[in-house]
Amino acid sequence: ERGKAPAMIVFCAFEQIPTVVQYGEKYGFKHSYPLIFCKNYSAQVLKANMKIVGATEYAVVLYREKLPKFNNNGKMVFNWFEWRRDNAKEYPKIHPTQKPVSVLKRLIEIFTDEGDVVIDPVAGSGSTLRAAMELNRNGFGFEIDKGFYCKAKESMLQPGFKDGYKQIDLDDMYKGLQEAQG
Repeated sequence: ERGKAPAMIVFCAFEQIPTVVQYGEKYGFKHSYPLIFCKNYSAQVLKANMKIVGATEYAVVLYREKLPKFNNNGKMVFNWFEWRRDNAKEYPKIHPTQKPVSVLKRLIEIFTDEGDVVIDPVAGSGSTLRAAMELNRNGFGFEIDKGFYCKAKESMLQPGFKDGYKQIDLDDMYKGLQEAQG
């Protein structure tokens, strides 16, 4: 069905965009377009008196043959988005490259419908999973750093849980399998 196919969004540095597109093509994502996120701050504070500082983030939308799902409610959506920090009282800062939940929610609203699945293979702070949960999407996240995993589980995901949502801990699942096998 046209306009209902899935898409993959990869955040990267500006210089990495051609590499992301090339790898996407290698694995069947024949089409892409860039997204630009304009911040109202810069992490390069120490360089502010020496040069123009960066205040942008980048991502690439990758998709296969069919156009991806696109929920725009009849309004034009530009390829740039406003990037504002999260309210720390609502969304804790856990990871150095954590994306604002508001930005993630906007992307999830555009490219998915309620009940769809959102996958974050580098979940870090869990902000993508929190955004998905708040928009009634199912989310799966993977994180190899146990410290970030624990912080995300305790402070980012736990407060956002709604009735009917479950958190599956692979460590617990693995232990259960071991116990079942004797």
